Amino acid sequence: MRRAAGGFTLLETLVALMVLSAGLLGAAALLLDGVRGHAAALRRVAASNLVRDMADRIRANPRGGVHYDTRANAPSVGVAREAASACGESSGCEIAQVAAADLAHFESAAHLIFARVEDARVEYASATGPATLARYRITLRWSDARSDAGTDSVTLQVLWQAPVAG
Repeated sequence: MRRAAGGFTLLETLVALMVLSAGLLGAAALLLDGVRGHAAALRRVAASNLVRDMADRIRANPRGGVHYDTRANAPSVGVAREAASACGESSGCEIAQVAAADLAHFESAAHLIFARVEDARVEYASATGPATLARYRITLRWSDARSDAGTDSVTLQVLWQAPVAG
């Protein structure tokens, strides 16, 4: 009696190769999805940092609150840059010029970070009395072809009470 040689047949090898290929394809898809998610997270972190920076700029210029409201007759970026460039270190800046410079920085930084910015705005509501909180909302919305929704946004709403001299 002749005994069959031990080992794998060609068919068994092909089936094992197909199973291995399917597993590797799934792992590659997971890796690609992870890289996309990481890139989206980095974009959101950059947007959050930019929005937080704008909130800090508003806090640093507390009397200029209404000048930050982009819903009102906000100057265009070119006008804002001209107003900001009129500020000199020797002459100082007016409150409105500082606000215009901050808004110009916010908008230009948003356009540098994101290719298609849909909306970069600040909505400011002034305090009406000593016990009323001033509030503002900073929104940055951008188009993102890499995201499933097509757009993404970061919004920061701040309620704050200006310190009362006493």
